[in-house]
Formats: sequence, C-alpha cells, structure tokens
Amino acid sequence: MSDITLAESIYVKRSNSNLGGGATFRECVLETFWYPYGIKDGYVELFPVTDDLKRVLRLVEKIPVEIFKEEFSQKENSKDTYLELKKTIR
Repeated sequence: MSDITLAESIYVKRSNSNLGGGATFRECVLETFWYPYGIKDGYVELFPVTDDLKRVLRLVEKIPVEIFKEEFSQKENSKDTYLELKKTIR
C-alpha cells in the first residue's frame, strides 16, 4: 500500500452520467465535492459537501486509497473553503 498525504483542500469526484432517453438523451459529467477527514487502515475517510460548498454532511464514505488516487482530485483554490468547513466539524 502506498503512502498518501491529504491536502487541506476540497476534493472533487467526476463521474460520467446519462440523462434522458431517446431524443432527450445526453451525456454529462456529475461533480461531487468531498471533505477529507483522514486516512485509516488503507481507507480515506470523506464527508460529502453540499454543492454550494457551505456545509459538510456527516455521512462518512470510506474509499480504498488506490481508488481515491484514481477517482478524486483537488478542487483548485479550495483551501479557504476547506478551512472554513473544518471549523464546523472539529
């Protein structure tokens, strides 16, 4: 298992999705935002963040480190948002 350091940043997971059917069918990219809570036993623990980046939902998602590295990326310029959200959960 490789080491990973979590940045003081909000992370983004982008997923391809399909909407509609027939004439209204279209492909889109769904973005979800995540607050990294920590790493424990080879899993990254994350809290989902609301779309407006104002609130952390207290639902813990545990993702294996390898999958986290593949599927999640840091949101640009989100350190201030991270620090504001940190005040609400610690």
